[in-house]
Amino acid sequence: MKIILTALIFTVIISGCSKMEEKKPTGDSKMPGKENSKMPGSDNTSKNQSNSSGEKDEKAETLVRDADEAVTKFASDKSEGSKKNVVSTCLAAGNYLMFEAGLPPKEKYRPALKYYREVLKADPKNEEALKNKKQIEDIYESMGMPIPQ
Repeated sequence: MKIILTALIFTVIISGCSKMEEKKPTGDSKMPGKENSKMPGSDNTSKNQSNSSGEKDEKAETLVRDADEAVTKFASDKSEGSKKNVVSTCLAAGNYLMFEAGLPPKEKYRPALKYYREVLKADPKNEEALKNKKQIEDIYESMGMPIPQ
């Protein structure tokens, strides 16, 4: 009985090891430009991720453009509808930049902070903008850097 159990365990271990061998990346993944395509979370079809080749985050660009337009409109039209628009678009832009954008920190925290400040100009009691603005300011302080104005 011990011999059968030992043989069974040995077989399972050997078959598991052989499957690990099959999953090793091929030599192609070591070619320049190919190493990132095999990494988890690097979906080359995603257009919302920035990469080292300079590809832009199209969603971030769209949200930033919409938020800038809303801020410009709100500067000349202080109506309730314009206020709601600036709050929603700037909050969406700030949240995307801060939490989802595949951009380096230098390219996302400063504009996100700008949009949270725009939200707070229109709605000084907006809790989400207050919280996220404070979080970005804390990040700058923890790095010993001045908070952008």
